[in-house]
Formats: sequence, C-alpha cells, structure tokens
Amino acid sequence: MSKYFSIKSICKTISVILAILILSIMFIQLKSIISDDLAFADNAELKLNSSIENADSYYNATAANRSSSMVVIEESTLRVLAESNKDMPLEMASTTKIMTALVAIENVDLNKEIKVADEAVGVEGSSIYLKYGEIWTIRDLIYGLMLRSGNDAAVALAVAAGGSVENFVKMMNDKAAELGLKNTHFDNPNGLHGDTHYTSAYDLAVITAFAMRNEEFKKIVGTKTYTVESNDTHPTYYFANKNKMLANYDGANGVKTGYTKDSGRCLVSSAERNGMQLICAVLNIYDTYGTCAANMDKAFNEYVPVEVGKKGDILESISVGDKEYGIALENDFVMPLKDGENLGLSCRFEIREDLAPNLAAGAVIGKLRFYDDNRLLFSANIVNINEINDIGALQKLSAFVGDWQISYTNGKTQQIFSVRGGSL
Repeated sequence: MSKYFSIKSICKTISVILAILILSIMFIQLKSIISDDLAFADNAELKLNSSIENADSYYNATAANRSSSMVVIEESTLRVLAESNKDMPLEMASTTKIMTALVAIENVDLNKEIKVADEAVGVEGSSIYLKYGEIWTIRDLIYGLMLRSGNDAAVALAVAAGGSVENFVKMMNDKAAELGLKNTHFDNPNGLHGDTHYTSAYDLAVITAFAMRNEEFKKIVGTKTYTVESNDTHPTYYFANKNKMLANYDGANGVKTGYTKDSGRCLVSSAERNGMQLICAVLNIYDTYGTCAANMDKAFNEYVPVEVGKKGDILESISVGDKEYGIALENDFVMPLKDGENLGLSCRFEIREDLAPNLAAGAVIGKLRFYDDNRLLFSANIVNINEINDIGALQKLSAFVGDWQISYTNGKTQQIFSVRGGSL
C-alpha cells in the first residue's frame, strides 16, 4: 500500500509541477501580447501625431508655393478697407456656393419641391447624402448647401434651377458678368477643382455683398442649426453650420467655409457692428478664422459709418427753357470713413433708357455711380424732384462726369460734389 501511495503522490506532484509550468508559460505569453498591444498603441499614436504634423507641414509647404489673398470691404459701398493680393485669381473651393445659392434664390421659388436627380447622388466631397427620387424643397437644399456644404445639394439645385448643371454654371457666369467681376469664372456649382474655376478675394467679397442684400440668403447663412422635416422619401435631417465664426466672433452673421487640396483653406466671413456690415474673404490662408477676425477687428476699430448724403439732397439741376429739373438722392447715403481721411472719387450719372415723358416727381431715374481708380465702388439711386416732361434733356445727364471730394476729421465732414466744373 505504501508503495502504491508513494507512486500516486509522485504522479500528483508531477501533475502539479506541469500545471504550474503551463500556467507560467501562458502568463508569459499573455504578458508578451499585452506588451505588444501597448507598444502597437503607442506606435499608432506616434504615427498619428506624426501624420498630423506631416499633414500640417505638407499643407504649409504646398501653400507656400501658391499665392494667398485677403480683402475686407464694407457691404453697401463695396469700399475696400484692407487687402492683400485682392485681385489675384485663385481657386475658391466651397465658397463657390455663395454664388450657387444666390443664383438659385433669384431664379426658383424656395418653397418649390423637387425630386433629387440621379446626377446629384454620390457627388464626391462633402455631402448631405441625397438619394435619387427624394423630395426636397429648394429652401432645405440651400440650407444643406450653405450649412453643411453639400456638393450633392449644389448639383440638385443646379438641375432644379437651370435644367442642367451646364446651363446653371452659365447662369453663374452671367451673374458674375452682371456684377462687373473681372477675375471670376465658374466651372461647377460646388467648388471642386476645375482648370478654369477661379475668383479673386475682391470678386468673392462683391458676390457676397450682393448676396447679403437678399434677406433669404442673409437669414440662411446666419443660421447656426436647421432642421429638415421628414417626409415619405427621407428622414429628418439636422444641419449644424460649419462656420465657426458665427459662434466665436462678435456680430458675425455669415457666410461660408471652403477647402480642397488645390485651393487651400478659404473663408468668407461677415459681421455687423454699430450699423456697419463688413465682409472678409480669404483664399489659401491656413488660419482663415484668425485672419478674418484680426482684419475685421482692425477695420471696425479704424472706420465708422458716416452719413455723407441725405434723402432729397440735390445733386444737380438741369435748366431747360424756363424750367429747372432737380436731381436728388433717393435715400440717405452712408459711407465708412476713418478719422483724418481725405477721399477723392470720380462719378457719373447713369440714366434709365425706359423713361417716358411726364415723369412724376420722385421717380427713380437712374443711378449715380462712384469710381476709385476706374473701379466701380458703389452706386446710389437718384430721383427727380419735379415732374419731367423733357426726357431728352434728362438723358443728357448720362454724359455728365464729376468729382466727389470728402474729408472727415474729429467727427465732422466736409465735401464738395462737382459736375462739369459746377460746384454744388
């Protein structure tokens, strides 16, 4: 019996030893696996950080090989308050959609419902993930375009408003020509790379200025969040505006961000303070938000809105026989000026061609256009003070040219408006 138990005890001992050895080996392997995983995680983090640093380095390196541009203008007069390379043609990425939205708003009822075209599905880049046959209103698509930068929304709007993308792009270029833009051409409605798709910071700011005069556009681009209600074809959508200026800059009320590898970082921002609406456009600038904020702050600090003309102010009088025809401003006229400034602009009258005799007093007869170095800055509607029955005499105003001199010091203005040498 003792021999039996002795052998049995030996077997148990061996089994215990084997079990201990197996557990030890498993523990060592487990420890090795954990160590490898931790090392992999550390390495992955290092690679991620390295990728971020490399991406920034790559962006900065490639951006350095391309030009950048910036401009700040006042919205109502288009006066340039700050600039760098403002007229240089550059790609503008999704800031293109400012013109897309403007053309759509001007040409289609925003309450109109449309079916999403097949070509609007699966468009590359940023998207609101439209599906073929979904029913959307034009308004909801424009919110998706401007808040979420939907490239598919841009195509859907182009087809809806223009019948085709190609025709809509023609409408965009026609609008650019109408606005007198010299450094702008569109290849598409969404801002993806195109060989002849470009604008300048100044042109882009002008597009935005005209767009901001449309109350629907201004409301849309100043919206932080928007809900698209569900219908039988799509679920509810919640759009949050990508434009960080709206939340972080005092007085911000628009407008649009943009980025592609070819364009670099782009931004058009707008803000209103003390009754003055500014627009800043930057193209291919890495710190778009900081650049816009700093330059608009500077403009807000340096310039103030000054009333330089009042409704009814007589600009010129035309003598025909024994009658005097007075020409006046239709509305109050405000311009950004800085203390100590002396400003000289050229001007000319532009009289409507569709005027008829016996024109009632107070009718808008045309515009007075102001130029700086042959660049049209702004225009003001003009009206007749008296009833006019000699349209021929009025049309002769179109040949008039003149000068406008204004100085602003310590809150006081002095100005001379002269036409053909006559001082008023």
